[in-house]
Amino acid sequence: MESSSDPRFRGSTAAPPGPQGVLQRWKPRASSRVQLVLGALLWTAAAGILGFRAFTWLVEAPAAFVVVGVAVGLLKARFLLDGAASRAVSRIQARGRDACAGGFLSLWSWALVLLMISAGHALRLTSLPRPWLGLLYAAVATALLFASRKYWRAASAPAV
Repeated sequence: MESSSDPRFRGSTAAPPGPQGVLQRWKPRASSRVQLVLGALLWTAAAGILGFRAFTWLVEAPAAFVVVGVAVGLLKARFLLDGAASRAVSRIQARGRDACAGGFLSLWSWALVLLMISAGHALRLTSLPRPWLGLLYAAVATALLFASRKYWRAASAPAV
């Protein structure tokens, strides 16, 4: 555990007194490699969930829906998510060892995750034809899966 800036605790691993000390003491810590794997797993699991839903809606749709969904997803990965994943990987690596395990995403990114989950749920409640939803879900699933390679590559690098 990091030493405190409080002079009474300088050089010790004891947490400072008070609420901050309790938070520091019980914070789940993880190495950079573990945080990178957590990020990769989150993106890959989200891609799997969305891909499964897309498959169930596209199984009887014309093949063009699948082709367009995958193509749009690859473009989204290349021009949007690759950059976001690279920034997240750099952020994790800069945080160093023993950072909070849940901090593999910034607070803004966690808020965005919750917003996307809510938007996906809201879309499922609409009367939008399921093949069109499947196309959208296939695009997002493809983008997440393809861009997750940034996390996986960084997590498997020799020096993290």
